[in-house]
Amino acid sequence: MKRKLIAFLLAVAPFTLAHAEELTGDNLQKAVAGKTVYIYTPLGEVPIRYAKNGHLSGRTELALLDGESTTADHGRWWVTEKKLCIQWQSWMEGRAHCFTMHRLSPTVVHWRRDDGKSGTARLG
Repeated sequence: MKRKLIAFLLAVAPFTLAHAEELTGDNLQKAVAGKTVYIYTPLGEVPIRYAKNGHLSGRTELALLDGESTTADHGRWWVTEKKLCIQWQSWMEGRAHCFTMHRLSPTVVHWRRDDGKSGTARLG
């Protein structure tokens, strides 16, 4: 059922983003701090843990399929005024990336990375 919901949201996301709540500042911080964010991919969800202290951790076999050299990594996260930023130790070449996020439902967000890549995620 979750996959069907996410697939539906992906299909209608361009139309619903105009009406979706943009998460910024404190609201963005509260949306992820202390939670696991499950990034939807065609091969399954990738769980990313956002600790309240700004630490970030992830573990998935899917990382290898995306060209990463390890299945687990850690790093840090922070919120700017309007964006969620992350920096892994190894994944994504260790570079910082920032995302805008829009809430599509109480537990589903649409994200857009600074390089234009976008998708949906479930807030756990």
